Amino acid sequence: MIANRLTNLPFGVFLALCTIPMRAQNPAEGLDAAAKRVVAQQGVVGASVLVAQGNRVIFHKGYGFADLGLEAPTKDETVYHVVGPTMPLTGIAILQQVERGKLSLEDDIAKFIPEFPEQGHHVTVRQLLSHTSGIVDYHYLGDPIDATSRQPKALDEVMALYSGKRWVNEPGTKWDWSISGFQLLVTILERVTGQSYEDYVQQNILAPAGVKSTTYCDDFTLTRGLSHGYRKFGSGYVMAHENDMAFNTDLRYCSTVGDLYQIWRTVKEKKLVSPETLKMMSTVAGPGEHMSAQDPKLHYGMALTLNHEDDHRSMGQHGSLLGYSGCLYDFTDDQLTVVVLTNTEGQNAYAIARALARTVLKLPELPQQPAPQAEAMTGDPVSPSEIKQLIGTFVLAAGKVPANLHDSFAQYRRTYRVFDENGRLMIEPLGQGAERLLKLADGSFRMRSAPKTRISFVLREGHAASMTMDSPGGLELVGERVGEAIRKRFTGSCSESAPLRSRFCRRAGSCAGR
Repeated sequence: MIANRLTNLPFGVFLALCTIPMRAQNPAEGLDAAAKRVVAQQGVVGASVLVAQGNRVIFHKGYGFADLGLEAPTKDETVYHVVGPTMPLTGIAILQQVERGKLSLEDDIAKFIPEFPEQGHHVTVRQLLSHTSGIVDYHYLGDPIDATSRQPKALDEVMALYSGKRWVNEPGTKWDWSISGFQLLVTILERVTGQSYEDYVQQNILAPAGVKSTTYCDDFTLTRGLSHGYRKFGSGYVMAHENDMAFNTDLRYCSTVGDLYQIWRTVKEKKLVSPETLKMMSTVAGPGEHMSAQDPKLHYGMALTLNHEDDHRSMGQHGSLLGYSGCLYDFTDDQLTVVVLTNTEGQNAYAIARALARTVLKLPELPQQPAPQAEAMTGDPVSPSEIKQLIGTFVLAAGKVPANLHDSFAQYRRTYRVFDENGRLMIEPLGQGAERLLKLADGSFRMRSAPKTRISFVLREGHAASMTMDSPGGLELVGERVGEAIRKRFTGSCSESAPLRSRFCRRAGSCAGR
């Protein structure tokens, strides 16, 4: 009966009625639900997302807070420090110089940076771009960077963090992520072009893309609309105070999801590099084919991660640093681009982007992680005699590096001071703030900044001889007590013959942690 009545309606009315059920299938509704779900699961303070199909943006929205203290809401075009999606720009800049005949992918880096100690190795520009150089990643060395995370550094000082360190692999034999290679690429670019990295990128990438909100962020720049970066601390959040000028130049950029999408469209439209160059960047070759033992479908090309969701291939990059997280992946065959930026540390932007991509691609949801639960962080009493036993300075190193971590972690070293502060047992990483050690029923300890990490001590002759930190990711840090908990000896004053001095003096006349 109903069918007969519908067929007697005027065509325009019939068509309008037929389109009513489609409202429930609005793609934006499914994307909004997916974003909200993962933002909650990952404990993200603020996020901006953009999803485009073909050349049309189908979803563009902000979630949470750009400033948690002021409860300022995040917008679709809130500005963030970008970690991950801007890194391919360094590759594009270098490959522009290859196209212009100013350098070759097979050039030895000694041609441009003769002062870098290759220690008998030969490293090419291609190997820097493909993360097969074998040069240790300075981010994973511990004290050299973590203890000075708030101190601005020039390019030569960044290089000094890792030059002369042990090679992690023979060049060209294995893929292993190394930000150090990107710092060397920035140096090469500046020497070949005679321009600063900032000026070159502005003239050759940002201006051609027509973007307005992407800026070079440093201590001398006021970035309008910039969200604050946060890290988790116990059951809440604290400001992330790392200084982007403590890292290499290509990590000093702020942008929006809209600008990043526009830059990527310009790349795809062959306006920044030739089609042949873009194909080379997005083609796996050599050790990049075996990027991950856990995921054989994950590959690396040239300054681009070649990723996937099930059998749907993508290319782009994700990352996290400075209290921010970023992700941009393009599914070329599906004409789909997903961009996510957040102001919360951890790979949460990648998790949000994956959920959005899988929603559009009609793939099953990934297994859900439970939302972070607030936990009352208390500790058992620690007696004065026990505090006296445990205090000291400890230098921890990585034991066996899990397969899911980079080879550079084998050279990780981190120094901690355990000391008595008016009857409270405290722990202080070199160059950072101190916090209380909370005792558990089994005699181990934990910190509010890393509640899942367990800290334990081995006693010999009534005093702590070593300390161990067990993290959920499988990385175990173990180290001996190397000195007293006196702060002067902990920081390794360059003016005295302290046992720790050689560990912390970065240059003649200066010390880390001062």
